[in-house]
Amino acid sequence: MNKEIKLPRKGRLIVVTDIHGNYSDYEEYLKLWNREDKDSHIVFVGDLIHSTLGYDQSVELIDDVIKKTKEYDNFHVLLGNHEWAHITDTDIFKNYKNQKWEFEKLIEIKKGSLEPTLSEYIEFFKTLPYFIKTENGVFISHTGPSRNVKSMDDYEKIFDDDYENPILYDFLWNRPGDYTTADVDNFLDIIGSNCMIIGHNVVDGFKKIGNQIIITSNYHTDNKTYFDINLERQINSMDKLMEYMKFL
Repeated sequence: MNKEIKLPRKGRLIVVTDIHGNYSDYEEYLKLWNREDKDSHIVFVGDLIHSTLGYDQSVELIDDVIKKTKEYDNFHVLLGNHEWAHITDTDIFKNYKNQKWEFEKLIEIKKGSLEPTLSEYIEFFKTLPYFIKTENGVFISHTGPSRNVKSMDDYEKIFDDDYENPILYDFLWNRPGDYTTADVDNFLDIIGSNCMIIGHNVVDGFKKIGNQIIITSNYHTDNKTYFDINLERQINSMDKLMEYMKFL
């Protein structure tokens, strides 16, 4: 499977981060997407699952995502650290709860048994790409970058389906402080992009870190932020990218 999606200088791209089992928000973002226009793309930047709210619709959300991934070439989902936790059988905690276990219990409740659904979900998670790179200058990932990417050879080593790769780990788990604005610029220079959009971190809507912007599209903020990018227009700076930032 292709772990990097490359989008040409044509159409538009809606960018949404970290839905975390909130089906109502998911539906609201889908309304912004013209699914019948093959040049109208939407990407959910990982962490579809594991709600911290009392009501978790991760199962319903994944079922719909699998269906749409099969039906539409312009519907994209990237791998997040919460999906990765199930691939690698790694416990992941939030609010003192093991969210991997909670998700497995949710499957049992909603499907009547854990298997074969869990295995089917994990196989789907393994098909998820890691990155989107647009021809007009934008790079999108769950988080990152990794300081260990010092060349294109380092970057391309991520695509060998080794889910224990430390560079991939950085692109799923890093937070500001694990890298600097200089690290962001160095990475963008290596891959030939100008700006970077990530999720993973909870911010009040958005936070700029040099040529990187973090956005929060979910219930953790009243300022739910997303991008609606014109792929036909070159983006050489954060100022140009910010023109496409919107609020739900």
